[in-house]
Amino acid sequence: MAPNYALNTYHRTAVETAEPLQLIVMCYDVAIRDLNDAKNLHENGMMDEAYARIRHARDIVTELLVGLDYERGGDIARNLNRLYNFILRQLIVINGRKEPSIYPRLVNILSVLREGWEEIKLLEHGTGTAIQPLARTWQASV
Repeated sequence: MAPNYALNTYHRTAVETAEPLQLIVMCYDVAIRDLNDAKNLHENGMMDEAYARIRHARDIVTELLVGLDYERGGDIARNLNRLYNFILRQLIVINGRKEPSIYPRLVNILSVLREGWEEIKLLEHGTGTAIQPLARTWQASV
């Protein structure tokens, strides 16, 4: 019981103290992990567990979507809106089809987006440039 409590406390503290860009990257990490786990569960016929992971990934993508700031984000926010809505629609398709072949495409999309945010995070810390307003395009939470 104590190890789980310590781990949960560690994760909660990591989220609560993370910078905005790091929160975005963390959201992608968890959504990617959820979809990879769901695919494995799906392939092993453990559909209830797979659906739980899908729902969690859907919740994360929804948080990223509702956190978009279209005034500051402009075309980037609008394009991310399209991608997030595509991902959400595909997650519904997975539930209806019971077909695990969709997972890799969604993981790939999220991985590419995650890499982009990781690059922005590195640029911000390496150069001290004014990338911070772009990071505030999201008010993401895990």
